[in-house]
Amino acid sequence: MRRILLLLCAVVVSWQYSIAEEDMKGIRGDSAAIVEAEAMVNTMGGMDIWARIKSVHFVHEWFPWYRVDSYIENEILDLTGPRSWVEKKNEIYHSIRAYSPENRYWSIVNGEFSYADDGKLNNAMERAPYSIYRMARAVAIGDPRYEIRFGEGDIPRSQRLEFNGTDGILHGWIILNARKEPIVWATTQYRYTFGPMKQFGNLRVPDWAVYENGITTYQMISLESSNQAPDSSLFLPPLEYRD
Repeated sequence: MRRILLLLCAVVVSWQYSIAEEDMKGIRGDSAAIVEAEAMVNTMGGMDIWARIKSVHFVHEWFPWYRVDSYIENEILDLTGPRSWVEKKNEIYHSIRAYSPENRYWSIVNGEFSYADDGKLNNAMERAPYSIYRMARAVAIGDPRYEIRFGEGDIPRSQRLEFNGTDGILHGWIILNARKEPIVWATTQYRYTFGPMKQFGNLRVPDWAVYENGITTYQMISLESSNQAPDSSLFLPPLEYRD
């Protein structure tokens, strides 16, 4: 347990750069790839806007191929650190889950509370910085924890923007179309193919996406951003379930 806590503390510390430090150092990598990433952020609403955003709240409707029902998902992402809160709900199912370095990975599924195992928490910590929203903000602020380079895409004649971490290892990548819009986004754990872009307030993001080989599809219902990070209490388990 002590080793796990030390690892999570290291993750938190790695995310605690100030904006001044990020501006001073700048994002790393191939200058041409960085220009391409900046063009993507501009299609998504603009560098100046994304540099100010510290959280996003989006609502999806999900359509899994193996179920006759769909469900509504609310997710709040802290773009300043690896923290997420999600609620999924329909007439027969209700779940809430959250992860953060401080409060582990927990969920409540149809009234049953549980903590996830260390493997699930570690997977969440590994992929969290490579959400497309976190990468857009990273490009906008010139975050030095990211390195961007070109790689070969798996769509004919395409190339992808590869996002490496401070460990020098590939953790996420994006393929853009000719309009510099993201059409594929992937981490080491999953891949999404995007539909056309749609305007939500000041932001433009894909209106829908298909996960992996079509196992499920989502439709974007709404997207809101904030210049404030979420209240930290959001990621705490309800009082009656805390250790």
